[in-house]
Amino acid sequence: MSTTFDADAIEKHGWRQGAVLGPALLRVARERAPSGLTIADDNWLIVTSHDCDVVNDRLEKEPTVEVLRGQAVSRKAPDKQQVWGRNPRALQLEVEDGSGATVVLSVKVHERWTLPRQVLSTEPPARVLGDKERRLIAEWLAKRYIRSAFPTAFDSRWRAKLREWTSLLEKQSRWVQGVYLRVSTLRELDEQTPYKVHLIVAAPAAAKKEAGWATKRDELGREVETFWRQFTPGIECAGADVLGTDQLTLAEIEPYQRFDADWVSFADDSPITPAVADMTA
Repeated sequence: MSTTFDADAIEKHGWRQGAVLGPALLRVARERAPSGLTIADDNWLIVTSHDCDVVNDRLEKEPTVEVLRGQAVSRKAPDKQQVWGRNPRALQLEVEDGSGATVVLSVKVHERWTLPRQVLSTEPPARVLGDKERRLIAEWLAKRYIRSAFPTAFDSRWRAKLREWTSLLEKQSRWVQGVYLRVSTLRELDEQTPYKVHLIVAAPAAAKKEAGWATKRDELGREVETFWRQFTPGIECAGADVLGTDQLTLAEIEPYQRFDADWVSFADDSPITPAVADMTA
């Protein structure tokens, strides 16, 4: 497709982050998709570039936009291990399909590529994701690049039990939106000097309204503390607080780092450090 650049048309059509390509632009995107990636007519190709970049009036500054392939899957609800940005490679979320119905959309981090930005001037989006959904996708993509290094000495003191940690979180996935860990120092310590840790388990705000929440909260806190206290004396656990996301502030969470199953280590990779992540309700 050959077209001239028209920034006003892009803006008037309503293009922004979270906009989904219509049939004509889907065909254009299919021609530029990575080798080996099949694009079906019913796929959702979602613009992930920032709003300001999408409508920038200077083509030389922002010559392309990024799109991410989404695929509707036959599930009544998203996979619990692929919600809230838990998995750095795959995300599932509920979206409206334009007719009022809700579908589960699955996206994968490697299934994205760029298009010449001027093609957006030719037609409006087929639909635009809601603010909550587009923010979720943007934060999920960003988290992949935001990792902070934990000391090798700290990692070596608990990594042999990684599968136990992931099993604990998977078992309690209904009650866990995120786990955050604060470590006393990022320095490499000798074997005689312990690392001190404290954890926050963030539960969905809605969980607090469910029957038995107080019992579940205490049980979950004990399980997390028990897991981390097995590494004494190399690691000293100062406790684990289980809180609803509506009880947490950015100031409280700032000293902590994300420590969920998939953020601790990609399941099929060599060990990797956890990711820093924002708290989202």
